[in-house]
Amino acid sequence: MSDISVPAHGLRSRLHRSATDPVNILMLLLLAVLAYLVLWPFIQLTIETLTWSQGDRRLSRDAVPGEFTWFHWLQATTGPLSTKVLYGPLINTMITGIVSTILALLAGGVLAWCVVRSDMPGKRWLQPILTLPYILPSFAIALAWETVFRSPKVGGQPGLFEALLGTAPPEWLSYGAVPISITLAIHYFPFAYLLVAGALATIDSQMEEGALISGAGRLMILRRITFPVVAPAFAAAFILTFGKTIGQFALPFLLGAPTQYHTVATMVYANLALGLDSMAFVLAIVLIAMSLVAIWFSNRFVGKKSRRFETISGKGFRSRTIALGAWRWPVFTAVALFSFTVGILPLILLGVQSVMLIDGFYGLENLTSHFWFGTSDPEIAFGEPGVLHNDIILGATWNTLKLAFISAVIASVVGLVIAYISVRRADNPLARALDQISFIPFLFPTIAFGAMYLTLFAEPVGPIPALYGTFTLLVLISVVSRLPYSVKTGVTAVTQIGKELEEAAELAGAGWGMRFRRIIMPLASSGVLSGMMVSFVGVMRELSLIILLITPSTRVLMTVGFGYAEEGLSQLSNALVLIVAVLTIIGELILMWIGKGKMARLRDKQS
Repeated sequence: MSDISVPAHGLRSRLHRSATDPVNILMLLLLAVLAYLVLWPFIQLTIETLTWSQGDRRLSRDAVPGEFTWFHWLQATTGPLSTKVLYGPLINTMITGIVSTILALLAGGVLAWCVVRSDMPGKRWLQPILTLPYILPSFAIALAWETVFRSPKVGGQPGLFEALLGTAPPEWLSYGAVPISITLAIHYFPFAYLLVAGALATIDSQMEEGALISGAGRLMILRRITFPVVAPAFAAAFILTFGKTIGQFALPFLLGAPTQYHTVATMVYANLALGLDSMAFVLAIVLIAMSLVAIWFSNRFVGKKSRRFETISGKGFRSRTIALGAWRWPVFTAVALFSFTVGILPLILLGVQSVMLIDGFYGLENLTSHFWFGTSDPEIAFGEPGVLHNDIILGATWNTLKLAFISAVIASVVGLVIAYISVRRADNPLARALDQISFIPFLFPTIAFGAMYLTLFAEPVGPIPALYGTFTLLVLISVVSRLPYSVKTGVTAVTQIGKELEEAAELAGAGWGMRFRRIIMPLASSGVLSGMMVSFVGVMRELSLIILLITPSTRVLMTVGFGYAEEGLSQLSNALVLIVAVLTIIGELILMWIGKGKMARLRDKQS
């Protein structure tokens, strides 16, 4: 009898310890919360497309709210307007997405090679400029493009191109696939640059030197050695860029709407504006499917050929820059000119545009400070006051800073907790599931994710209130959308912290909460701040994610600036974009300063 009771008692003891383990409790709680915030919105979005809603009564006499129907899918795929609603925008999305991705990969790959693998001068100060286009809001680049290539054929004043050359630019250069693809590539090439740069840094120079000794030329080495080695980085950059471009809303809207060039993302917005919610949700699911297919193809490519890309092994490793010789300064000049054109020139153009009294006239007599410092004047900008006297802009500025900082802090802390669970409980299937669910928001195009939250929080569900129109909903979706980044940076930080530190603290009587607060968080502070900086930048310039959730009381700078751009008040829109860019850079510098201070104090304690 005692032989049986002892194992049973031991089993009950283990179950009790597991049930009362704070890490397990936190893991289950996070799983439940993320399942509701990540998985259930997609299910809810799908249900909305397969049931009649109250608004469908004006579309069909057969509509019975709440009942199952294929009506919305049939209308989108085979209805009389399917070409205009789905197939035309889908083709446009594929064209701009693929072209912009290829351009971004080419630009990012070439620049990464110049900075990492060559002895080009000026690398230190060129690198931050090369990442500046990503810090800028996407539609800032669209506004800068429109400033230069605006066509009077679609209304409005001429752009800088016509003012300087005396002839209007061709319409295809002003609006449509070409400008959308180029500006998307400019905004997203830093992704490719950063990913490819990391891969290039791991290339063993001995392989290239061996090829040179064998008589291979530089182009052959680039084609047969360098490019195959960085192929996984290119594949990752392709996913990242393509997934972002197809979900981009503001940039295709500004450069496509004047000539009725629509993408799937802009049609989601248009259908919601018309009250056709279920049709918009069908298009959002199409966007999600496109992103998942791209990721599947990339994973198959990298998974099948991963052995081909191994460059660091036990045989020794050496990385050496390639001498450009007489090409050093020509290459530097080309890279510096490109950096100035895509990183600094857009800010200059927007700054000039923000002080022009009448858009399109470039004489000194047309300059004014009204849009920055002026009070309401019925004869200027429909009576809208300048930035410093505009209550809407000042309120939106406060909302923007509050949203960015709160979301960045919460996302970084939650991301670190999830990372800790994923690393310390790596053998637990629930921990692996938590890690995977936290990555899922990355797979959703931003405007589709916004549509999912619109369906989820439009009405109260049990104890969960309707959050639409509240600042809480903006924080919630911003935090969840940034989790993939904060978790990955957290995993890197936690992996570097040895378990023996926690074990010693546990023996001294410290509970898990104290161990996490006093050991993990200080030692992982660099990773936390990295995740915080990435989240802060992303939230500050975000538009597509929250455009469907904004109400007059929750406006942020990006949505106010987009509204001004829609109304033709380009001076105010440009001024707001400049404010967002400046605030983003200042916020990054503050976080970097805090991070350096924390690291300095940590080094002092260790010494």
